Amino acid sequence: MKPGVHEQRQTEERPAAKAAASAASFQRYTDRLVAKTLLWMFPRWIKPNHLTVLRFLLIPVILVLLDLRHAWWAFATFVVAVSTDFIDGAMARTRSQITTLGTYIDPLADKLLIAAVLAWIGWEFLVVQIILALIALELVLSAIGVGMLVRTGATRGANTFGKIKMILQSVALIVFLVAGFLDLGSLKTIAVYLLWAALALAVLSGGKQIYDFFARRSCQDSGTSSSQSSTATDA
Repeated sequence: MKPGVHEQRQTEERPAAKAAASAASFQRYTDRLVAKTLLWMFPRWIKPNHLTVLRFLLIPVILVLLDLRHAWWAFATFVVAVSTDFIDGAMARTRSQITTLGTYIDPLADKLLIAAVLAWIGWEFLVVQIILALIALELVLSAIGVGMLVRTGATRGANTFGKIKMILQSVALIVFLVAGFLDLGSLKTIAVYLLWAALALAVLSGGKQIYDFFARRSCQDSGTSSSQSSTATDA
């Protein structure tokens, strides 16, 4: 590789490295917080993937409760489901229980949970329809990314934008549910604004997935080119 090209790549990687370091620092802080406040309740035989599977199973339960108009039960079940998202990630990192399967199914459970409840309670809002379309796009991009990761045997790191987006969407849905129970239009308006903020983060999250996808492709192509060059030199 020419020195000029190498220096240019290093310059391009510095902002990404700083952003990754900041995200990792924030992740460690939240992990310690969750570990001190919640993880003591979970014995070590409970694995992060158990909580992720529980989140999958709670999705139809929430929808059935909403359909039966058991509003407060649906609300409580949704809060439990959302909580498992923050607990399983912290559990995996602090107890060294990160698995390849977990890195695939955890974001899938998040997206399906949010999409299902959003579609049920807020389909008439434009922001909800846009978010659902973006979730569908993210699922497609995730499937492409998973295919690459399976071939390389790598695990996928957390997307900071995606996590913050998940928090905003969860809070917005909680506010939406409470607004529906209490028939408060002002709360519903607040929920819609939160969803617009979450939409902006969804765009950033999707952009990061696209960037990561092409970055992995670039690394693979560079590795292939270097290998071919080395083979040609040896010959």
